[in-house]
Formats: sequence, C-alpha cells, structure tokens
Amino acid sequence: MSPAEFDGYFHDRASRFAAFYRSEGLSRLIGRGPLFDRLRASVDIVAGLGATHVLDVGCGSGPLFAPLAARGVRTTGIDPAPAMVALARIEANKHPEMVTVQERGWEAIDEEDAYDVAVALGVFDYVDEPAVLLGAMGRAAPHVVASFPAPGLRLQLRRVRYGARGVHVHGYRPEDLRALAAGTGLVVAELRPLDRAGYLAHFARAGG
Repeated sequence: MSPAEFDGYFHDRASRFAAFYRSEGLSRLIGRGPLFDRLRASVDIVAGLGATHVLDVGCGSGPLFAPLAARGVRTTGIDPAPAMVALARIEANKHPEMVTVQERGWEAIDEEDAYDVAVALGVFDYVDEPAVLLGAMGRAAPHVVASFPAPGLRLQLRRVRYGARGVHVHGYRPEDLRALAAGTGLVVAELRPLDRAGYLAHFARAGG
C-alpha cells in the first residue's frame, strides 16, 4: 500500500475511529477498552517525566490533547489524514495556546530534541518500517511512548479485516520491542501490558 492509499484509508474512516473515544463504556462493551487504558498510561508516563511539550504522532482526532493540557503540557499533533486533522483542530481549539496541529505524516519527522516526549498510539500497528519511525521519534525527543499490538487471535482477525482493504497490521512480542529499541539507540525503560491488546512501551535513549 502506498503512503497516499494508507492516508486515504484513515481519511475516509476518521469519524469512525474518533467515535471510539466518545463513550468509554460503549467502547469497553465492544472490546475497545484498551484505547482508554493506553491513553491514561501515556499521560501518566508523560506527567511522571515532567514533560512540558509532547509530539503526538498520528494524533487522530486528538484524544491526548485534553488530558495533557489539563496538566499544563503543550502538544504538537501530526497526522497525514486531512479528515483526522480537521477533527483534531476542532479539539485543539478547546485548548488555546496549548495545542498545535499539523497535517503531515511520520515520514516528515525531522526535528531533533524539539520535544520532551514523542507519543504514538495505534500507529506502529500499521507501520511496515517500525525502526525508521522509532528512530525518528527518538531523535525528536529523549523519551518515546508507543502502543504495540500483541500476536494472537485478536491480531489475526484484524489482519484479515484490514488486509482486505490493503492495510498491513503488525504484532510485537516483548523481545521484538527490545530488539527494535536496541537497533535505534534506545532501551525499553518500561513495558505495560494492555490486557490482550498488546503493550504500551516507554523507550529512552541508551545511557541517557
């Protein structure tokens, strides 16, 4: 799948993905509870690090904006899908001077030490070159927080569902994440299970 086709997939389904965050109760009923678990865990990690500026990669409709703004953390959200960006800007407008939204993909991350933490929730699931993305995030910030789906039946069902539309879905084991980190000059500082959905990983620069 080309980058344009990938972006188009999420552009066309922006409202559907955003709807998962509208009701935690309903999302948990349909098996989407880990979305909220990883969101809260990410905010906990960011707050624990004393971060003041976060890069939100693949920000979607902006579910991270409000909890981070409430803690005085500025966020720069990036997403390649125009419809997602439109939804994110609506959310950003609720937090004046705290949130900036840019329409760009992760391939365009070229900043160095511009943020305290770079976060990617629900992004590595679909990335064919995870080391490139993780490396870019690790250069942009000394800490990276990201979610990763685990191998298993749940992932296989997603692969069938998304694969029919040309979207790849990747699964990771803890040892895969450690190897991925080592290849990009990072270490796994913390790994939090997300029930059967996978893991939330906190990476930090090796020796940092």
